[in-house]
Amino acid sequence: MKEKAPGAWLTLNTSYYASPVGNPLALLDDAYMLLESAQGIVHLVRDALQLSPYVDPRAMTLALKGVETLMEMSAGSTEATHVRFEEIGEGWIADDRSTDQSCV
Repeated sequence: MKEKAPGAWLTLNTSYYASPVGNPLALLDDAYMLLESAQGIVHLVRDALQLSPYVDPRAMTLALKGVETLMEMSAGSTEATHVRFEEIGEGWIADDRSTDQSCV
């Protein structure tokens, strides 16, 4: 069995409890990455169940707990994004457009 590399296996733009200064678009990127990771775990479990008739209930419980945690983190990131977009209003759209026009 390979040993896990030291350090974080998942790097987010903000912590689980989103920093009040984080960019809302970075939070959306985090939410998407977390959901992709949860989907990856689900695919691994599905493939393992297809290959082996034996199901280890403890391993299944841990895998499902991991999926649950990733989904909760994603929901929290998405909620923080929504709140920040409401606080910013449409100012972020106007800033984006002025940047795009200056490049033309």
